[in-house]
This record gives sequence, C-alpha cells and structure tokens, in this order.
Amino acid sequence: MILHSMQKTNSSHFGQADFFVERLLAAIIDTSLVLGLSLFPRIGWLFGLIYFLFKDCLPFLKGQSFGRRLFHLKVVSIADQQNLVGKPDKAMIRQIILLIPVLNLIELYLFCFTNIRLGAKWSDTKVIKDQSAL
Repeated sequence: MILHSMQKTNSSHFGQADFFVERLLAAIIDTSLVLGLSLFPRIGWLFGLIYFLFKDCLPFLKGQSFGRRLFHLKVVSIADQQNLVGKPDKAMIRQIILLIPVLNLIELYLFCFTNIRLGAKWSDTKVIKDQSAL
C-alpha cells in the first residue's frame, strides 16, 4: 500500500516536471519566433510585438501559439475552459507582464519555483494539455 502511494507520488511529480519542460520549450520556440520576426527591417519589431502579445488568441492557430501547438498545450479561460480566441484582452494581460521590467523578474521567479504565472492569475487563465490534439 505504501509502495503504491509512493509510486503514484513520484510519477505525478515526473509528470509535472515534463509539463514544466514542455511549457519552457514552447516559450523558447515562441521567443525565437518573436526575435526572428523582429529582424525584418522597419516594421519587424511591430510584427514581433503583435505576435508576442496576442499569440494565444490567434484564430488561425486555434488559440495556440506555434510553440504550444508543437507541444499540444493550450491556454484556456478558467471560467469556461475555452481557448482565448476572441479574448484578446486576456491574451494581452498574460503577456504584457513580461514586458514590464520588475514584474518580469517576479514572473520568472514564480514560474520557475512555483509553476504559477502572475499573467495567468491576473487574466484568469491556465495552460493545459490539449487532449484533442493527442
């Protein structure tokens, strides 16, 4: 009985670690895309900023950023469990915190050590595994 509960605890801990790594890799892919868009002359920075702020509510990506689509993750509203398509305000609140100098450091600390984001709390959203893509 004790062994069974220990195995269950360990496997859920590894599952959480995998989920964290998937979220981190998706963020790295999306950041790379933003940086790549920003390299275009004159208006690239604007395309990069628009993608960065609204990547979770783009209808042609079904409310997932490119990185999240690759790892079968999606952001949903906690209230209705629906993606953020048609909810650009929630998508922008999630991301704008990362552009504010002191808040982005707090956000990074909280995400790395508690797996909680201020942007998610303030926009009433969360990242989940996209079961329909599996």
